[in-house]
Parts: sequence; C-alpha cells; structure tokens
Amino acid sequence: MPGDNAATRLGALDEVFYDEPVDGVLHVVAYGYATPRRPAGISGPAQADRAQLLAAELEDWAITAHRIAAMAVRRDRPVWLVIVVTKTDLYPGAIDEALRYYSPGGGSAFGVKLDELRALAGGARLSIDVLPMCAEGGAKGSAMPEKRCAEMLAALETRLAQLSGHV
Repeated sequence: MPGDNAATRLGALDEVFYDEPVDGVLHVVAYGYATPRRPAGISGPAQADRAQLLAAELEDWAITAHRIAAMAVRRDRPVWLVIVVTKTDLYPGAIDEALRYYSPGGGSAFGVKLDELRALAGGARLSIDVLPMCAEGGAKGSAMPEKRCAEMLAALETRLAQLSGHV
C-alpha cells in the first residue's frame, strides 16, 4: 500500500515479481478516496486532498508497473492485471468516470501509464481488466445498495476464476 514501509514493501514486491513470479496481479486503487497516511515520525491526523491521493497512486503505480513489465517480458505466457477500483460507495454517481480513469487508452494520467506499460510489456503479453468494488453497500448513510456491492464482488470473483483457469 502507498505509505507502507518502503524497504518491506519493495522486498515483498521483489519476491512476487522476481523470485516466485505470479500469473497475475490485483492492483487496488481508490480514485483519490484512500485514507491519507502520515509520514513516519509525524503525529496527528494525516491530511491530503483527492489530488494528492491520486498523485500518490500514480507514484505507487510507477513502482508496480515497472515490475509487471519486467516480469511479463521474461515469461513465456501472458500476465494478467486486474485493477480493482475500491470505495465506489463514496462516489456512486461517478463509477463510470472512475473506471475510465483507470483504463488504458482513455487518456487520463493513469490510463497513459497503462498504455506505457503495455508498450513495455508487449500488448499481447498483458491482459488488463478494470473492475469496481465497494464494501459499504447497504450500510447506514451509504448511497450504494448492498445488492450492487454483492454484484461487484461476484464479477471480480468470476473474472479471477476465468483468469486463473478455474472456469
């Protein structure tokens, strides 16, 4: 996660992408609605606006994308990437906009980075899906019905089963 201990996180990424390569990657984003994290050694509540959180996602993505590209070119079979766009219950009227932001070919800052990843990895070597997710559907004050959140989870489960050859 962005804001986690860098050395620990980078060591874990190296293990997944180099030591024991995986068939695919789930990358979780929050469309700028993530809970801000404090830098180490700072007390008090963390402060960040949506633009800062989106910028942090892009910075975090650069690290992950580099590792995905390096893994994809070394593999003899395609690698899959599922970008899970979380916290959709916080912006139910903008879910389509959020999915476009995280999709390749859309021209957004994140989409451009995905296009760059495809170019580095070889487009045919990398499958990319972008799926919405929420956790608070039906909760008091939530604008997202519980049924819709359950449908999002079911769609993610189905796609992961397809990608891992279980369907």
